[in-house]
Amino acid sequence: MRAAKAKIDLTTTLGSVTLPNPVMTASGTAGYGSELSEYMDLQEIGAIVVKSLHADKWKGNSPPRLHPTPSGMLNSVGLQGPGVKAWIDEKLPSLRNSNARIVASIWGSTVEEFTEAAFLLRDTPPEVVAIEINASCPNLEDRRKLFSHSIQAITEVVEAANVANKPLWAKLSPNTPELPDIAEAAHKA
Repeated sequence: MRAAKAKIDLTTTLGSVTLPNPVMTASGTAGYGSELSEYMDLQEIGAIVVKSLHADKWKGNSPPRLHPTPSGMLNSVGLQGPGVKAWIDEKLPSLRNSNARIVASIWGSTVEEFTEAAFLLRDTPPEVVAIEINASCPNLEDRRKLFSHSIQAITEVVEAANVANKPLWAKLSPNTPELPDIAEAAHKA
């Protein structure tokens, strides 16, 4: 006779957001999320993190966007996307119908662009549980740094994105010796 297996509780809490488990898609790997519904029940994973959205429609980089290498490939798509408003109108409804928890990832090349993208997400439904700030984007106001490479820049971006009235998660770039201090600054902001 076999003993019944104990159910393991994978509930995960990140700040004020509670997810049924810690499994999330990485931004961009599954497009805007609903593409995965053919292969799995989207409510079974912790959250769908959508491809990073700019406030406005963004055409991305000009071709070529992919370059094969002996060990894989390099890509430079350039964050092509429909813009926040079009995503809300065209992509969000199917995600809501799937009962998925959604993290809307945003990007910008200036603090103002992050602010605008976050502001456009302020009235999204509760299924949008958080906003990911893709701070690994180049900072056009200080071309020497990514937003995630500067304590001042990450503070400004996170503070500006608070207009959304949703939990904010900062996506930081690991290739800086200041990562602990930058992460702390993002958390405080």
